[in-house]
Amino acid sequence: MAATASATRYVIFSVSGRTLALPAESVRRFLPLPRLDRPPAAPAVVAGLFRYQGRAVPVLRLDLLFGFDAAPPELYAPLFLTDWDGRPLALLADRVFNILPIPDAELTAADPGLTFNGCAVATISHRGPHGGPHDGGTATVIDPSRLLTEAEGRLLTAFQTMADERLARLGAPGSETGEEAR
Repeated sequence: MAATASATRYVIFSVSGRTLALPAESVRRFLPLPRLDRPPAAPAVVAGLFRYQGRAVPVLRLDLLFGFDAAPPELYAPLFLTDWDGRPLALLADRVFNILPIPDAELTAADPGLTFNGCAVATISHRGPHGGPHDGGTATVIDPSRLLTEAEGRLLTAFQTMADERLARLGAPGSETGEEAR
């Protein structure tokens, strides 16, 4: 019996004209861009906050985090809801192209010039079934657990805790995003 090669599913997306990929297992949900609250104390890489299932969720601007050209979010910009250090976190992208299985044997080393503080861990070639304009290119694989440095993570956690406490003091109800009517 022949052994089957293992493959990982990746979300292929773009940020500031760069093609990136995240392991699909790290994305809990895709969300449309909701109305974001932008507290004055928010770090520059945080596009704002929204409420999801009773929690304040910061939205990271990957363009600023990675040092790309700043690209203000468009009306239909997608968010990837993920977890970072046990807390919900949303990542802002320009557009999602596909979700594809890529054989693990096809991963190659990431370009050292594109390490993004060590979170760029590999490069993949992506080919979709439809021969679309974004098929056949390469994407830099991002490890979501390495998105933030330890210091950035502490600052983001403190900011998110402050936002959660503020929502609790205000008695704010859950948002429409992620809250089901009962």
